[in-house]
Amino acid sequence: MAHKIRVACLGTSDRLSRAVDALLHQNIIPAENIFLSKTDGELIERFTASGCKLLADDMNAIIKGEVVLVVAPASEMAAVLAPVCGCTAGRYLIAISDKVSVEEIAERVVKGTQIMAVNAVKGEDGILRGTVQYSKGFAAYMKPPCEDIVRALVSELTIC
Repeated sequence: MAHKIRVACLGTSDRLSRAVDALLHQNIIPAENIFLSKTDGELIERFTASGCKLLADDMNAIIKGEVVLVVAPASEMAAVLAPVCGCTAGRYLIAISDKVSVEEIAERVVKGTQIMAVNAVKGEDGILRGTVQYSKGFAAYMKPPCEDIVRALVSELTIC
């Protein structure tokens, strides 16, 4: 069953494209509740055919979303967050990367942002596993939908 929350999706085009594909394919978020940015590349423009909303830039996408999903390699996470760091207050930010922590993300976004950091690593068996860390005060009622979003992207999820 799809969650009715609004999700702004940001990241590097290849990883972001796979993430949006997973959310739509597994019916986690309705397409009309997924907000994308033109600045994230041509690969994501195809999702408008599914009903996703394509906005002019990352900031406009974040303003529309309750949850901000950021999917990027560790080496690019800071660059993805830099243009939007001041507009995440009051939102839930899910950062998925090969190496990420709540503390690292908290340094890059404004206070009042609730953070879910997910370290996603592909094992030798080819299975993508994620380990979750929440910021202090992350609302309990938001954990299940955020975990469902992450489960659409990783095969196994461990909550710390």
